[in-house]
Amino acid sequence: MGEIEESIERVESLYRTVTGKTAPVTDDVYAPIPAEKDPAVYVQEQMDRLFQMLGQEPAQTRTSAWTPAISVWEAQNEMIVFIDVPGVPRDRIDVSIQANVLAITGNRPAPIGNGHRLRFGERPIGPFRRLLPLPPGLRTAELTARLRDGVLEVVIPREIGAGVINPRSVPIA
Repeated sequence: MGEIEESIERVESLYRTVTGKTAPVTDDVYAPIPAEKDPAVYVQEQMDRLFQMLGQEPAQTRTSAWTPAISVWEAQNEMIVFIDVPGVPRDRIDVSIQANVLAITGNRPAPIGNGHRLRFGERPIGPFRRLLPLPPGLRTAELTARLRDGVLEVVIPREIGAGVINPRSVPIA
C-alpha cells in the first residue's frame, strides 16, 4: 500500500473513531491541488476542514503558513506584481529573486497579545510565502518594491524589445 493510501486509511480510521460512522465515499478520491496554491498550505487547509467537520479546533490554524493574494500586470516596458499583505510591517517582508523566481516571504504578527487567546479568526497570521516564476527578458537586478496601504508593489523592468508574454504562460505557485 502506498503512502497516499495509508494516509487516507488513517484519516478514515480517525473519522470512524471520532464519529462512529463510516467516512463518506466520494467519486473524487484524489482531488488535485490547485496550481495557484502552495501544496503545504492546501494540505493544512484540508486538515483544518476535517477537524472542523469533526467538531474539533484545528491545531495551530492561525499560525500555519498562508498565501497572500496577488495580481500581475504587464506592459511593453515592465511587469508589476501586487501582493495583498495588510497588517504586515515593512521589516517583516522579504522580496528576493532566486533562479528566475520571484519569492515574497514574510510574517503577519498577531494584532494582540498579553494573555489574549484567539477565539475565532478568519484573518490569517503567521508566516507566508508566494513564489512567481518570471518570464525571460526582465531586468531583475533593477527590481523595486514599495509597500503602500497594505499592498506590496514589485516593479520589474523589461529588456528593450522583450515584448508582452501570454499571461497563461506564467504559472503561479
